[in-house]
Amino acid sequence: MLASLINKEQAAEYLGLKTAEAAEKRLARLGVKKYDFGLVGGKGIRYRLADIDDALSRIVIDPTPPAKKKKPKKHEQNFFTLSVKEQKALLTAGGVTQ
Repeated sequence: MLASLINKEQAAEYLGLKTAEAAEKRLARLGVKKYDFGLVGGKGIRYRLADIDDALSRIVIDPTPPAKKKKPKKHEQNFFTLSVKEQKALLTAGGVTQ
């Protein structure tokens, strides 16, 4: 891999992936620019090795998973344990008073 431009198969080998299509998708997700030499000599798609290394160096791996947010617990109250004012407020909250 001394060349500065590599094809999809070489990129797959460099990244440790099984197929060239997987390498192409991974490089697209990483934002690596591809150079199309299909019109000039029929060499196909090439990637700069320096671009691949730069994209890999931007990846940050955090060993600690993000803390999950805890949902506030719902306090289920028994309707009959509430005061008379609270019972009236619950019963009339969504409707029209008569």
